[in-house]
Amino acid sequence: MTFVRIANTADFDGKRFRRYTLLAKKLAIFKEPDGTYYAIEIACKHQNWDLTTGRIEGDIATCPRHGWVYNIKTGECLSHSSAPLRRYTVKVEGDEIWVSLSPIETEQRHENH
Repeated sequence: MTFVRIANTADFDGKRFRRYTLLAKKLAIFKEPDGTYYAIEIACKHQNWDLTTGRIEGDIATCPRHGWVYNIKTGECLSHSSAPLRRYTVKVEGDEIWVSLSPIETEQRHENH
């Protein structure tokens, strides 16, 4: 599994999430109340709209374009039968945040073959 350094923990002081582009894909790193982090793509599966520009309440994100609703933590689309948002592995080393180049599901398929 290949990781890239994407941020520092200090970048999240007072912020719940930050947006990034990784290999032309829009993703966000979210900081949990317990200080852990997770990464997920943030482009709506309908028309690629940035979900972080819409309403996020708890773990529920609503796309501002057409109202598609997602669980931003699991990636599940709650309003349509759609492919889920892809999640990425995050690791923290010291004050550096690293994210995997491939989505978790892709990594698991490669490990099983």
